Amino acid sequence: MDLGNYEQRLKELVESIPGAVSANLTGIDGIGIAAHNLDPALDPTLADAEFATMLATANRAAVNLQVGEISELIFATENIMIILKMVGHDFYISVGMQAGAGNLGMARLQMRWAVDDFAKILYEL
Repeated sequence: MDLGNYEQRLKELVESIPGAVSANLTGIDGIGIAAHNLDPALDPTLADAEFATMLATANRAAVNLQVGEISELIFATENIMIILKMVGHDFYISVGMQAGAGNLGMARLQMRWAVDDFAKILYEL
């Protein structure tokens, strides 16, 4: 899958989730690989870096509490809900949804399928 296909898969992900406005594939270091963004107010580069920091902090807390590694992180603000889902140990996908406009269950299901697609390519499974 080349970069264009990554972006196409993220576009399909956004289109499959009611209320979704963005989807990113990012390395755990915070460097973006591909993005599809319908919200011009959302800076994907800044979001990638901030979300990577959040995942690292959450994972450190999980390890300290001895509850296992983070597989998913969800947070909401008054304007947007963000779902982060790990793709192996080195990458994650994020989806942004308009607050109150989306279906969290559908988003999580669609993201699980996208994670499988990306993992097959990124880890050559």
